[in-house]
Amino acid sequence: MLCIPFLLFGCTSFGQADTVISLISKVDIAPQYQLHDGNKVMLMGYSNTIGGSIHLPSPTIELREGDSVELNLWNLSQGPPHTIHLHGLDVNQQNDGVPMLSFAVAHDDTGTYRFKVPHPGTYVYHCHETSVLHVQAGMYGLLIVRPQSADTLTWDGGYAFHSERAWLLTELDTNWHVDSIINHTYDPLATTHEILDYNPQHFLINGLSEHQLIGNVELNAAKDEIVYLRLAGIGYLGNQVVFPPELNATVISSDGRPIPTALQLDTLEIMPGERYGVLLQSSVDLNSVLSVDYFDLNTGSVVNTQNVNVTVEGLVGHDELQEPNEWTIYPNPSTDVITLKAPDLPAGEYEIFAITNSGMIAAHQQINLMQPKELIHLDLSDLQSGTYTIVLATNKSILIDKLILLKP
Repeated sequence: MLCIPFLLFGCTSFGQADTVISLISKVDIAPQYQLHDGNKVMLMGYSNTIGGSIHLPSPTIELREGDSVELNLWNLSQGPPHTIHLHGLDVNQQNDGVPMLSFAVAHDDTGTYRFKVPHPGTYVYHCHETSVLHVQAGMYGLLIVRPQSADTLTWDGGYAFHSERAWLLTELDTNWHVDSIINHTYDPLATTHEILDYNPQHFLINGLSEHQLIGNVELNAAKDEIVYLRLAGIGYLGNQVVFPPELNATVISSDGRPIPTALQLDTLEIMPGERYGVLLQSSVDLNSVLSVDYFDLNTGSVVNTQNVNVTVEGLVGHDELQEPNEWTIYPNPSTDVITLKAPDLPAGEYEIFAITNSGMIAAHQQINLMQPKELIHLDLSDLQSGTYTIVLATNKSILIDKLILLKP
């Protein structure tokens, strides 16, 4: 087979892609991104469209484990080359976006990254060309990989959840976001690039801060609702996230990988480039604040704190399927097989889980109802005695109840 190299990344055997994503790298010609104090700054970033504004962060990329992906980059930044580095995703080097090992895309040129999606988890992507400047300029975004089985699972054999949030933490120094710095001339012979001292004045969660967080970055949940919080840092300061103790924050993954033993804690430290998966669940009504500290990596001193409102009230939603009093499990306690009764359960695809008190999935069954059905059976004869949470979920809704299993 004859292979013709394209740009600098050579020839890779790659079939038809399951997912095709296109991003455009560009730079503002004037300040347009509004900060919490009303001032506007210039950005260099990725976008899905040629026109329109650049946002912080760049668009979130969502992928499915095992899919073949084509990620296209068109560089319209009017100057320097760019890449898309898939931070932590473990693809091969030639498609990883590190210029010396992969390839860079010059202005008004295009390039395509081809890879098969590995592990489910939370990742970030960013430009790796003059990265200290380009990342601060705005060339970064979240990358989320979901498992094959269900969107309400952290990974196959992992934890079930009702809803999720994703927060990308960073900072912004307005002195870097001006035409002379952002729209810099590219010199391929230069070995260094002059930049200013870094003294950020804005401390961001998903590109927002202070009063902008209200209504945009808040944590609203029902009692006993399991919230999967994806946290990532892409700034040049460290972050310390302090959770209200009632949320029972439990860290289950680090840098896109499950940790051997889940850790329940109230304070989580995140260094630049790190990602964590945290499960939150409150059994009581709550009106509190979750704080995010931004600290200097050299001195350890806290430079700024952002506060996120947390509200927990009401019961976890059954409205999409059945009212709580119409959803039953029997017999309860049980010894082996249980029956799930949900009158007039709509036709569709469902996932059933039996989850231990530590959050691990002990049993899992997929069903596809071709017509409305009232009764579903689940065999738990392989499980030990104990208390389990039984979850019946679709891609939109979830029902939860407790089950006691007693073995003879």
